Amino acid sequence: MDKLDDDTIALLARRAYDIAASTPGVKVFLNDKRLPVNKFEDYCKLYLSSELDEVGNPVKLIYEKFTDRWEVAVACSEMGFQQVSFVNSIATTKGGRHVDHVVDQLVKSLSEMVNKKNKNSAQVKPFQIKNHMWIFVNCLIENPTFDSQTKENMTSQVKNFGSKCNLSEDFIKKISKCGLVEKINNWLAYKEKTDLEKAGSKSKVNKIKGIPKLDDANDAGTKESMNCTLIVTEGDSAKTLAVAGLGVIGRDKYGVFPLRGKMLNVREATTKQILDNSEVSNLLKIIGLNFKEKYETRDSLKQLRYGKLMIMTDQDHDGSHIKGK
Repeated sequence: MDKLDDDTIALLARRAYDIAASTPGVKVFLNDKRLPVNKFEDYCKLYLSSELDEVGNPVKLIYEKFTDRWEVAVACSEMGFQQVSFVNSIATTKGGRHVDHVVDQLVKSLSEMVNKKNKNSAQVKPFQIKNHMWIFVNCLIENPTFDSQTKENMTSQVKNFGSKCNLSEDFIKKISKCGLVEKINNWLAYKEKTDLEKAGSKSKVNKIKGIPKLDDANDAGTKESMNCTLIVTEGDSAKTLAVAGLGVIGRDKYGVFPLRGKMLNVREATTKQILDNSEVSNLLKIIGLNFKEKYETRDSLKQLRYGKLMIMTDQDHDGSHIKGK
């Protein structure tokens, strides 16, 4: 090399900022100009200076110095889990157990908040919360160990840290109000919606296989499907009666499917309960329902395998519940 290339200069400049961030009280100059980083919080804000959230607002940073050995900052991430960390002023670009020590506490507290708010929905998993976090950690560890000579990943066990970072309730509360919990809830709602859409029918199917006890109408899934009626019965005995009737009026326009007792009340059920319920899944396939459609026009109704639904139940409480679902 006859001169320093741009990448090398950028790397050296980055390291100057790292030193300013991880050694408070030390004045750091780059090309005779003092860097505008007096503390770790200033350094963290540089990462977020051009970051915007989903609605175009600046991303909030929640920072706290817990002890002389631990300082942590948290923000929402739009690109999956991100971390920036230092151990004894060494930039651990791959993180390590010092980052896990902080993240595990955050994930546990936030998952309790999210799951408490969404009791009737699918419970959020730890990695799903972690994927929305951007965490910054600056700490001092006694005799740290690393997995390589580049010291990118710190491997010391928590018991050997020489100190612990116990996140305060006030810090957790601030994080919950910075938009992170709302972001996770919005993601969960979107995931439930897409899961439901995947469960629906993608296209009009002529013949259906693999659904036991279904007696499909001959014209179901054809251009005559609008005129077809699916008879839903309460149990196999009622199906026998319905099938006997079809012996008189024919099977071209009528199909029969027996239910196993009372149906799941989908209005109060979680997305997971709906997707895991075999009877609901079977009805979606038989009728050809798609969650993206509202079926308010005649053209949208033509996409279904059955244009009409007939409920055949006993005149008792169970029958009334089946009808009401």
